[in-house]
Amino acid sequence: TPEPTLTPTATPTSTPLPTPDADARNRAVRLPILMYHYVEPWPVNAGEIRKNLTVQPEDFAAQMRYLHDHGYVTVSLYDLLYALTLGWPLPPKAVVITFDDGYRDLMQYAAPVMQPYGYTGTVFVITELMDREFERYLTWPQAESLYAQGWKIEPHSKTHDELAGQSRDFQLYQMLGSMQTIEAHIGVMPRFFNYPFGKYDDVTLQLDRELGLWGAVTVASGRTHTLDSLYTLTRVRVGGQDTLQQFVAGLEDDLRQP
Repeated sequence: TPEPTLTPTATPTSTPLPTPDADARNRAVRLPILMYHYVEPWPVNAGEIRKNLTVQPEDFAAQMRYLHDHGYVTVSLYDLLYALTLGWPLPPKAVVITFDDGYRDLMQYAAPVMQPYGYTGTVFVITELMDREFERYLTWPQAESLYAQGWKIEPHSKTHDELAGQSRDFQLYQMLGSMQTIEAHIGVMPRFFNYPFGKYDDVTLQLDRELGLWGAVTVASGRTHTLDSLYTLTRVRVGGQDTLQQFVAGLEDDLRQP
C-alpha cells in the first residue's frame, strides 16, 4: 500500500483553484448536496444512532427513483465549484450525492441502484482504514473501479480523528496524508475535503488553502452555496428513519429541519 511522504510544510496541489470571475462574489447556487453514511439493512439490535446513519436499501432505491422520475441529474462538487467561480451553468435540477466514511455496502446497495439512472456520487474515504483492509470499508480496487465509472474519491482524513483544536502538524498529517494516499491509488490529487465530525478551526481553514483544496464539506444543513462558503459547504443529511416526504423536503427546503 503506498504511503504518503509528508513534508514539513504544506505542499499545494498542482492545479490551483480557478480564478473567480467578476460576478463570483455576488453569485449564489442553490444545490442540495445529499449526505449518506451506510446503505444497508439495519443491523440486528441497532440503536437509534445507527438507524439514523443507515438508509435501508428499499428506501435508498425509492429515493433514487424519485430523483430520476422528477428530473434530477447528479453533478459533482467540481461542477458546483465551476458554477460558483465562473458561472458555468448547472442542470435545473442538479444534485450532488455524497457518502461519508467509504463503507463497502455502497458496492452492494448504492452504486448498482444509481448506475441505471446514470447517477454517480462522491465517496469521502478514511484512507488508513482502507490501507488496513478493514472489512467494513471499501478496498482500493473498489475505489479505483468507482473512479473509473465517473465517481469522485475524496479524503475524509487518515483516521477520522477530529481536527479542531489539534496541532497544525497533526492536521497536516491527516489532511495531506489522506490526499496523497488517494493520489497514489487513483492517480489524481483530490480537491475536496470532508472534516471528520464536521469539526474544523482556523488552522484547518488555513490548511485548506495551503494544500490547494478547492472546497470542503461540513455536516451543517443547507443547500445554498456561495464563493465564501467553499470551505464550509452545507449538505442535506438523509436519515435512516426519514420518510420519502422528508427526503423530498430536504431537496426542496433551504434548511433541513432536525
